[in-house]
Amino acid sequence: MPDGSDRLERDVEEVLSNIEDFDWRRRQSRPPGPIRIAVQRFAGAIVSRVTALTANHLLLVGALLLVVGLVLRGGGMWLAVAGIVVFVIGLFWASRGGGGGNGQPRGGYWRDRYISYEPQSGNPLRRFFRRNR
Repeated sequence: MPDGSDRLERDVEEVLSNIEDFDWRRRQSRPPGPIRIAVQRFAGAIVSRVTALTANHLLLVGALLLVVGLVLRGGGMWLAVAGIVVFVIGLFWASRGGGGGNGQPRGGYWRDRYISYEPQSGNPLRRFFRRNR
């Protein structure tokens, strides 16, 4: 069996020596083509538009879809159902506090002093006892 372990050791050493000679930047050295640049720009535009959405936008779009779907006949029912779904998603997102914050603690001014609101804890017992102080 020593022959097998020697062979394995030689193979590992050969692979390790070849790694040092491997050109890791070979793929990055080519400039991107025009199609790749166009796809990256399009994807970046889509991502920036989607991340700018807030819960209020979803509520407004859902309500508009619902009204337009109810006014139209026939295929408008599916538009109304889509409006209800978008509206419910917006309500859920708004109740979870999404869309408005940018990672900073929320707060407000009271008697010329800035008061920061405590972040809501996920623990319901902690919220219950904090409420009953």
